[in-house]
Amino acid sequence: MPDIQLRFHHDMLVLTAPIDATLARQGVDAARDRQYLNLMEQDVVQDAIKLELVAGAQCLVTTTEDITRARLAHVHMDGDASKLAGAALELANELKPQHVLAEIGPCGLPLDASSKASLNENRAQYADAARAFGDGAFDAFFLNGFTNIADLKCALMGVSQVSGKPIFASVTIGEGDGMLPEETFVRVAHDDASPIDGGISFGTLAPMEELASPPAPASSRKFMDAQAWPEAIAVMEELGASVVGFETAEPLDRAVEYANVATSATPLPLLAQLRVKSDAGSSKLTALSPVEDIRDYTPATMDRAAVKLFGAGAQFLRATGAATPAFTGALAATVQGLDVHRAQE
Repeated sequence: MPDIQLRFHHDMLVLTAPIDATLARQGVDAARDRQYLNLMEQDVVQDAIKLELVAGAQCLVTTTEDITRARLAHVHMDGDASKLAGAALELANELKPQHVLAEIGPCGLPLDASSKASLNENRAQYADAARAFGDGAFDAFFLNGFTNIADLKCALMGVSQVSGKPIFASVTIGEGDGMLPEETFVRVAHDDASPIDGGISFGTLAPMEELASPPAPASSRKFMDAQAWPEAIAVMEELGASVVGFETAEPLDRAVEYANVATSATPLPLLAQLRVKSDAGSSKLTALSPVEDIRDYTPATMDRAAVKLFGAGAQFLRATGAATPAFTGALAATVQGLDVHRAQE
């Protein structure tokens, strides 16, 4: 596959969306069964990813966001990181995408930014996750879904410690994930929870009917405040990220603001991820709607979003959350053949 760094600042590229929404339509609970599917039901995963590539995505994102030791321990798959990474890369390369990004999500461990031991443990989570991919064929690591600066630093340092591959880094900005109604969840605090950088406390929101089982280690659903976005950009640049990125479920005008902040602050390529809400299909807006009116993302408004983010200097685009291949297709069709436009130029 081509070296993705050769395309930095040149071609507009679209990433595959998470496959959870596609699998949910088939009755699969991907959040619960993702790792089992990666190892035992690869055809199901492959078919879902294939739809994203057919829709036009050039960059395949592996389904390995849960690959850190802490998150695998929750599903009783301790020690299986290398198997999961190998299976994910084998599956990805069978589909022959233009580029493959190996995703690593937040480990979800409680983090005390003032404790060297806590920082070292978190950093080791990400180093081990990166090490699991070994010498597999992929273009870059994709550190995705981070919500606080201390954890982001640990991830960047941990991956850089064991690999010289490019790193895409992305933080999630705003409130709420746009996927599931809050009333179906309750807050469950970890016994060993401790304050996190920025005043966020670790815990998880678990479905009420699943309270009999321990909560999965995952980052707080309170996302990064927009005021921390410039600091996150600076950290990404300082600690060796090749691409800076954000994810948001906020209205398009806010997403464009985040993109403008990034392209003004750093020369690094920018990834913009738009998180689709589960009820976004009810929107009546179209591609002709003013940017300030686009508050939910639908296939009908994704092309408008792609044009605005292209104008703000983003190079990489992705639909997340409840996105289906239709969203990816709208992004890909809009920016196909375009060269990157940097707003300040």
